[in-house]
Amino acid sequence: MKQKNDDKVLIEIKDKKDYSIKDIVLFSLLFIWMIIPILKMIQGVSLFTVIYEYRFMEIVGIIGIYLFAFEIYKKIKTSDNKKLLIKELLPIIILVGYLIWTLISCIFAQDRQKAFYGDAYRKEGFITYLIYAGFFACAFLIKSDKLKRCLLNSFIIVAIINIILINLTNNSIQMLKIFHFKNIQVGVFSNSNHYGYYLLLATITACLSFIVEKNKIIKSFYGLAYLILIYNLILNNTFGCYIAFAITMILFFVYCIYQKKNRVITVVSVLILIIISCFVQYNGKNVVVNNAKTLFNDISSILDVAKNRNNYKIEENVQNENNNISKSENNTKNNSAINSEAEKRLENAGSGRAQLWKYGLKIFLDKPILGYGTDNLESEYKKYNIEQDRPHNLIIQLATTSGLPGCILYIIAIGLILVRAFKKLKNSNSIYTIVFFAIIAYLISAMFGNSMYYTSPYYFIFLGITFAVTIRSSEV
Repeated sequence: MKQKNDDKVLIEIKDKKDYSIKDIVLFSLLFIWMIIPILKMIQGVSLFTVIYEYRFMEIVGIIGIYLFAFEIYKKIKTSDNKKLLIKELLPIIILVGYLIWTLISCIFAQDRQKAFYGDAYRKEGFITYLIYAGFFACAFLIKSDKLKRCLLNSFIIVAIINIILINLTNNSIQMLKIFHFKNIQVGVFSNSNHYGYYLLLATITACLSFIVEKNKIIKSFYGLAYLILIYNLILNNTFGCYIAFAITMILFFVYCIYQKKNRVITVVSVLILIIISCFVQYNGKNVVVNNAKTLFNDISSILDVAKNRNNYKIEENVQNENNNISKSENNTKNNSAINSEAEKRLENAGSGRAQLWKYGLKIFLDKPILGYGTDNLESEYKKYNIEQDRPHNLIIQLATTSGLPGCILYIIAIGLILVRAFKKLKNSNSIYTIVFFAIIAYLISAMFGNSMYYTSPYYFIFLGITFAVTIRSSEV
């Protein structure tokens, strides 16, 4: 018991000691990023000037990469065990390899301008990938757990303020005249999907903070925040994010059972999710039930296609054996018509995502090694009469833009970070448990969605914080 208390004191002393100017600068940069959604809402009033968020992102990216490179250089120069250091930094080395391979893909891309700078809407070219690396680096380099906690709290608070501003504006004719957004339901976000990813991260952060927090007053705040955020996450009607949240909560509950802690309060959180899911309606329909019905219909379509294809093969084999050519031709026409209808229903599954995945795989197979470079898929999808530029799936997105080697490098690097972080969660600050499962939730939702320059930085901030716990022993 005495040893545990001594360790706690040492951690507190270390935290105060590491509360450096560098920490404050990095925290300030990320804190400004956290509050940008509010600043952009305020920008809706004509009295305010424009918020240049992408320019600010560039500043964060440059500072983050420079400081990270300097820290790594300093560590390598002073390290007595370079093999251990390389082992700990292996995920970063692999991610650098991914960036280099993506750079090569962009150099050979059909539209290099888009590959490096993205389009006017997404702005997700190779330069933005480097900016993401800067956000990752800034979050990783902050040593103070208190400042990391402040970042998470500011993220939750800003998300709630954003919800309040959206609802106040949406219910006031006067404010609707003041604020100028294409869709006030999602505020400063372009569409409900992007807003959904933001809400997902905020909701899982609030929920897990509510579960692990010991202080009753602060716990009450997190509980209220969770109620507000989960209600709006469901109301936002992005079912992929809802599924990601539900799956993550199940995984977290399994984790709590394994660790033998927080089991009761986790069950309470899941019950809150179920209860709210039963009551939230949109256009007179229960949001979750309506989406669940659509999901089951999509699964039914997939099974129908599989069944029809199997039956078609069996009938074709029987007909060939009987040599009944005329009958075979008639049956072939009938089966083709049935299969065509089933294929159409299949492609419409997941609000058209199945079609994007199907042809995304075909696009990938045409250039499996180098891929097409970032933001170069629009012209490829047009070949199949599809007016989209993204496959709405992280794996297919990586494979088509950076080729199979790039996709594998990224998956290995992120996998290493998560596996190593999971092994250290038990003996780490609760902050790392929260951000670890937030990343899991985001990655699940990424299987159904697209990245965006104003939502992805949150993921990379969380990833940077998570990576920090994996090499804490080396004090990089």
